Formats: sequence, structure tokens, C-alpha cells
Amino acid sequence: MSSDPDASIVTPNLVDRLRLAVRDPAGAPLAPDGLRPAAVLLLCDPAAPGVPLLFVLRSEELRNHPGQIAFPGGGAETADADVVATALREAGEELGIGAESVEILGALTTFSTVVSGRWLTPVVGLQRGPIELRSDDFEIAEWFHVDIADLMLAPHTIREVERDGMRRQVHYYEVSGRVIWGVTGAIVYELLERLSRTD
Repeated sequence: MSSDPDASIVTPNLVDRLRLAVRDPAGAPLAPDGLRPAAVLLLCDPAAPGVPLLFVLRSEELRNHPGQIAFPGGGAETADADVVATALREAGEELGIGAESVEILGALTTFSTVVSGRWLTPVVGLQRGPIELRSDDFEIAEWFHVDIADLMLAPHTIREVERDGMRRQVHYYEVSGRVIWGVTGAIVYELLERLSRTD
């Protein structure tokens, strides 16, 4: 630990670092032809020291990414004003999260998903207080939290995966007895990189 009395000012806590890590979601680029806009919500709890981040386990019955760990979210609908509206609507439908209970901080980089053909924007928010989560019993098999502080230290590997004749690099994180990979692993990688994890 630094003996500098002002070290806490130089090294802000995780919530402050989250606020600095994201960009204005209004700057999210429009979807290229052939890709459907989509958004996910990275909902963090600022009341706990490790800043728990909400994840879901997708149902085995789903067509895309069945049984995988994900963030609440999905495809845009015509009534959605923007990516934030999409992320909040989907989180409400899947887990009963009210838009009024989330403080939106910003967004991470928008990117295309190989399997589902989405133009995906990760939206980062803080819950304003306790939230009673409830699963929709269709898309979501379960929900759980992992502290961002634990993710910052979790074992991380990059593996080359081949699908439909294409090879790509996939991020894997092992934390709290679970393996986070694929699209969710890529989002976690960018989030942690912006929070100064260097691998």
C-alpha cells in the first residue's frame, strides 16, 4: 500500500473507475446492413465493496447461445429509442428490472456477433438500490452475480476456436466456479481492460 496520503485520490475506487471507463451511448454506430441492432445491460451493484456484476445463464431451449452465460439483453425493437432503451427493456422483460432503478453510466464498444448476426452494444449501469430479480422462466435458466474485483483477478485464457470454417480468438474467464466465454467473455475482456487489467 502506498504511504502517500493522497493515494486514494490518484487511484479511484471501482465505481469511479467504471464511470471513467465508458463512453456516451449516444455515440454508438449504426448497424451495418444485414446485422440486427441489439444491446445488453451490464448492471453493477455499487453498494457492495467488490461491485457485483449481474450475469444470466441462458436457457438450453434457445436457438442462439443456449446454456451459455450472458448479460440480460437482446435485439432492438422498432419502439426502442436507442441502445439504452433496448438494454433496459430487455432487462425488464427477462428479470423484472425497472428502468427507474438503473443509473446508466455509458457504453462499451459496439461489435458484431458471429453466431447470431447482431450488432451488439454493451450498456453499463449501476443499480440505484436493492432490486428483487425474477426470471422470465423462458429465456433465463438462472441469474447470479460475480464481483468485478474477483473478475480483475480471475484466471484468463485466450483460445483459438473454429466455427463454420472460420478461426477466431475467444476469451475465457474462470471465476466463482463458472466459465465465462464467447461474446460475454469478449465484453468482460473490454470492461476489465478499461479498468486497467492488462492481460
